[in-house]
Amino acid sequence: MSFRLSLFLVFLLLNLMAYLSLRRSVSVWVSPGRRRRVLDLVSLTVCLLNIPLLVFFIRQASGALHLVSPAVLQIVFYPAMAWLTTIIIFFFITAPPRLLWTIGKVLVGLIRKGKQLVSGSPPPALPSHAPAVSRRSFIAGSAGLMIPAIYGVAAYGAYGSMGAIDISGEITIPLPHLPRSLDGLTIVQISDLHVGPYIREKELQHVVSLTNDLRPDVVVITGDILDRSLASLPDAVRGLTGIQAPLGVFTVLGNHDISSDRFSYSENFRGGVNIDNGLQSIGIRTLRNQVIRLGSGQDQLALLGLDWLSTPGSRSFYSYQRTASQQQLARMTEEAGPETPTVLLAHHPHTFMDASPLGIGLTLSGHTHGGGQIILATVDGVPLGIATFRFKYLSGLYKENGCSLYVNRGIGYLGIPIRINCPPEISRFKLISAASAENEPLPS
Repeated sequence: MSFRLSLFLVFLLLNLMAYLSLRRSVSVWVSPGRRRRVLDLVSLTVCLLNIPLLVFFIRQASGALHLVSPAVLQIVFYPAMAWLTTIIIFFFITAPPRLLWTIGKVLVGLIRKGKQLVSGSPPPALPSHAPAVSRRSFIAGSAGLMIPAIYGVAAYGAYGSMGAIDISGEITIPLPHLPRSLDGLTIVQISDLHVGPYIREKELQHVVSLTNDLRPDVVVITGDILDRSLASLPDAVRGLTGIQAPLGVFTVLGNHDISSDRFSYSENFRGGVNIDNGLQSIGIRTLRNQVIRLGSGQDQLALLGLDWLSTPGSRSFYSYQRTASQQQLARMTEEAGPETPTVLLAHHPHTFMDASPLGIGLTLSGHTHGGGQIILATVDGVPLGIATFRFKYLSGLYKENGCSLYVNRGIGYLGIPIRINCPPEISRFKLISAASAENEPLPS
């Protein structure tokens, strides 16, 4: 069974669960005289909200979505996306208690049956008249009332998420072997732009303006410049024109970049060549398993850029070849040299598991979208979202073996143009030497 067909069946199941819950709510909470009219309205609304979503199961239509004007997207597609988000959240909220209810009911039934077999008594007679609204129906009907509330939150997440980009406070990173002349060097990171249907030239210009206002020494973009189509590259190039920093603007490619530009070739790479050329035309340098040095003379910082390395022969652009990345990291670290301060750009945060043993002082990544763009809660600092159990490192700062990782939540969207409790982010860093770190005041 193909991935798209499997996804479509899951989509139908989620819709069915939500629709049946809405019908139960109508049956419990709406008077019999109005029930039929309200049920017809519910059915029509669910159908209308689902029609735009069918585009995503038709490859050609999905690929051409960037041709649709932003106004049409906001009027037609954003309400449908809010519905998709609603049924996903509703499933995560209601599925566990429903499963426990079913298990409990089966266990109680088995216990009663066992007692009857032991005692030999007949089963109790059923009441002749059931109550008008059973306790179970009342609970099920009340559960359906969550759907309009969830939809309201999702709609806000669709229409309000790009307006408030979170610019982090300046995060101080002690970097081993950092020379005194580079003490205090500042880096601004953006990630996961996903230029396509929902992020276009106008949105990128806003990001560029915010980034330039921070006046960093270095700007880095940690992958997924494009969302799904090479046709969005002109938008990306025009939108990123003007981004600047004294020591340069650098990027690495992510899985969506390789997928969007998979048929371009160069002497050393398959895929991503057109994106590399386009960004180079506006002064952004793509690091493809390369090491460059910032600074002058003996006072230098090695900036390493790891390409997205897909598993050979894999049809999924989410596949990640860890063995190849380990080999490239070892080679680049050796090229950087011992006792050299190093900063690594790598789209996948799991690269940190191989970077920290090599002594790479700071790794900057993205890819996770903060745990999946939709965060239901945060428990002990861990965001609980769609991607919580997929990644070891989800969002923010991590430290291991004296090395640091920062996972940026990204600017754009993966599939659904909605963010809930997970705003887009621009992250800022100040590199300091070990001596400066000793004199840093303790956090209050």
